Amino acid sequence: MKPQRTPLSLAEQPRTPPSLAEQPRTPISLAEQPRADRVLRWLALSTVAYLAITLVPMVRYSVNARDAVPLVAHLLALAIAWATVRARMPGLRPLRDWLPLALGAFLYIELRWLIAGVGMPHADATVIGWERALFPTDPSRTLALRFPGAALSESLHACYLAYYALVFVPPAVLYLRGRRDAYTVTTLSIVLAFLASFVVFMVFPVDGPRFLVGAAAAPAGPIRSATLWLLESASSRGTAFPSSHVAASVAAAICALRFQRPAGYLVAVVAVGLTVGTVYGGFHYAVDAVAGLVVGVAAAVAAQLLWRARPEVAPS
Repeated sequence: MKPQRTPLSLAEQPRTPPSLAEQPRTPISLAEQPRADRVLRWLALSTVAYLAITLVPMVRYSVNARDAVPLVAHLLALAIAWATVRARMPGLRPLRDWLPLALGAFLYIELRWLIAGVGMPHADATVIGWERALFPTDPSRTLALRFPGAALSESLHACYLAYYALVFVPPAVLYLRGRRDAYTVTTLSIVLAFLASFVVFMVFPVDGPRFLVGAAAAPAGPIRSATLWLLESASSRGTAFPSSHVAASVAAAICALRFQRPAGYLVAVVAVGLTVGTVYGGFHYAVDAVAGLVVGVAAAVAAQLLWRARPEVAPS
């Protein structure tokens, strides 16, 4: 006769492991997030901090000029940036990833008001003194006269117009290909070049030759005409030294050479053309271009050092 089994109590019954969906989820701390996510979040927060700090000169400008439009635009940008950083929905992550670059054009345009709000004297006389000490002639006035070829002029102005393509296309290609680490290093380099230039503009504003004596006497052409129209429409006075166009383009070119060869060679060639073109067209002093080159290289180096400060994996 087989002994009868006593039914197990509920407490004694073996438990089936809960499914993955039923398991409690422990929030991932910031330190446990992938390094690219941490850096991009830090960049977005830095953008918010920049907008918050520059709120003071923007208020001063709006009060003195009795113009509330720039202040409203600045507050709207600050609100959008803060909401983007605070958003927790996974679908909004691309907005946070692109926030610093997406706001770059607006942050440049509003410098015309921020520089006035800070109220520092413009330093063209100082920069012109540096120019005369370094160069035998004034390159922003004489370069186009010495090399007056129409094809050369149009090519250099085309490189200048390609600025936004240099700054946005290489990061976009990396992002769309899922090369998140390389995208982060590239974005960090460009944003550092932006921020360094913008801070200098506010404390050491320089108008540049175009505002003081007009553009250089370069050969006329449709591309040059489009460049002059764009500058008249969107450039901000006091943003000549260093050339932020050169700084950001050089930083982008260095990263493209590292992460996107052989396309990086094309980016580098166009960046060189932009650097020469900004002086050839009389938009910047040669010293502005040299300073922009230094800032761009320094930004790319600083970004790489920051990335390697806590190594995890090499950029993909």
